[in-house]
Amino acid sequence: AAVEQSTDPYLWLEDVGGDKALDWVRARNATSTKALAEGADFKALNARIRAILDSDQRIPYVQKLGEHYYNFWRDAKNPRGLWRRTTLAEYRKDAPAWDVVIDLDALATAEKENWVWAGADCLQPAYRQCLIALSRGGADATVTREFDLDKRAFVADGFSLPEAKGGATWRDADSVFVATDFGPGTLTASGYPRIAKLWQRGTPLASASPTTATPSIR
Repeated sequence: AAVEQSTDPYLWLEDVGGDKALDWVRARNATSTKALAEGADFKALNARIRAILDSDQRIPYVQKLGEHYYNFWRDAKNPRGLWRRTTLAEYRKDAPAWDVVIDLDALATAEKENWVWAGADCLQPAYRQCLIALSRGGADATVTREFDLDKRAFVADGFSLPEAKGGATWRDADSVFVATDFGPGTLTASGYPRIAKLWQRGTPLASASPTTATPSIR
């Protein structure tokens, strides 16, 4: 029997990165933004929410990595945010002394990029090597770069992934499990990776080998 052709008039929206679909989304966003932003209560609500988000009375939630407690903090002075750390003794104080590891506002300015923090994966037990994920403008796609916590710098010849949906996680000090855009047929229709590969340090990404192992999320 012949395959019935789709009669869905909006099938073109499935092309999530296509100009026609994105233009349609931008037009809808403009209409809704205008309706919401010009409402009588918008300015008051906007100011109230911003005051809450910028308040220094918020609890600085932390993640313990080795001997330090890490926190990502955004406020009016640091709109992109600070990845910072402290000790347990300091964290117990009303006003802990924080050691800034990455100033995202300074990094974005220096690199002329619209960076948004997307997380850090640090290799245990030393927690010196970290995979830092950064998003341009808050998109789902991220750039991943290796960072040395002792040197407080990105590793020049370290693991580095170009912008794509997906990311990497440590296997050991010299290899990572990586899921990214490996070329035709490796992504879903919405642009997410279908496969993960094992990538060895010092080798090109193209040489990463397919793996059936399940990456451990640290």
